[in-house]
Amino acid sequence: MELHVNQGLEPKSWDHFILQHPEANLLQSWHWGEFQRSLGHIVWRLAVTDGNAIIAQLSVFKLPLRFGRYIFYAPRAILLNKNLPAHQQYLAMKMIIDYMKKIADTEKSIMLRTDPPIPPEDTAALSIYKSIGFVLSNKSTQPKSNWQLDITPKPSNLLMLMKIKVRYNVRLSEKKGLEIRETTNPDKINIFTDLMHATAIRDNFTPHSDNYYRQQLAVLGKQNMLSLLVVYDQEEPLSAALISFFGSTATYLHGASSDKNREKKPVYALQWAAIQAAKERGCSIYDFGGVNLDPNHAWAGISRFKTGFGGQEVNYIGNLELPLNPSWFRLYKLVTRFKHA
Repeated sequence: MELHVNQGLEPKSWDHFILQHPEANLLQSWHWGEFQRSLGHIVWRLAVTDGNAIIAQLSVFKLPLRFGRYIFYAPRAILLNKNLPAHQQYLAMKMIIDYMKKIADTEKSIMLRTDPPIPPEDTAALSIYKSIGFVLSNKSTQPKSNWQLDITPKPSNLLMLMKIKVRYNVRLSEKKGLEIRETTNPDKINIFTDLMHATAIRDNFTPHSDNYYRQQLAVLGKQNMLSLLVVYDQEEPLSAALISFFGSTATYLHGASSDKNREKKPVYALQWAAIQAAKERGCSIYDFGGVNLDPNHAWAGISRFKTGFGGQEVNYIGNLELPLNPSWFRLYKLVTRFKHA
């Protein structure tokens, strides 16, 4: 087996390996890595091969902490060729981990963090990570629960799967003369960011920087992996979303809306248009993103909105962290525990 680090790798074969995998995810794609580069982050792409066969792949991003220290973040974990013997998969996984350990001091990284798309009840998978030294965190970088809808049924059947009020609002929005426009032009991102600023003030949260959204559309939109959908009333933008398309899954990454003309239900028109766009691209799953079904949680309102379209909850284990500098790691855990106490 041979480890390749940023050498001998190219976008087409990288994504091909990911898309053959049952746990394929946009965040491990080649161009998500390019998006991270555009934000100024260092990116490592690691692959283990045996002859011409790829055994394992991982993208890792270097993210800053305070005091000149960093985290290695690998979204959605190492992807392994599940058709190979378990011991071969394990060795490939360990080769990648050992390399990240090797460069940790030079890169001033205190940990390797990942969030594999495995359910909490998958104790076998968790035990493999623990055997390498990962510990389960009580925090999560990506949502621990997503809401996903099978969009293979025809539109009339999808409407019938919705809750009555949601179906009514979708149909009402169709009667209000709203227009949905789709673009990949990053010069149009200000339409989204203006709506995002209004949404953040209304819902009391801190959004990403305007540049984050612009670069996301600039890099992924060029590859037809991301679109900006905007709902207009005449020429007034009322709602907008960034929707990604990767393999069989479309994902509602970011959404924003105006305080104006809410009685016309533009947010319902937006989601229905995004589902149609996903179907047109041959996607079978529409991922609404994170939810929390606790009625007292801060996400309760948006979760009720998402679940009203039908579908099911998909749960993940959350963050796993591999200490690379034990002293700094302990200090980090102590500081963050008190910060969120």
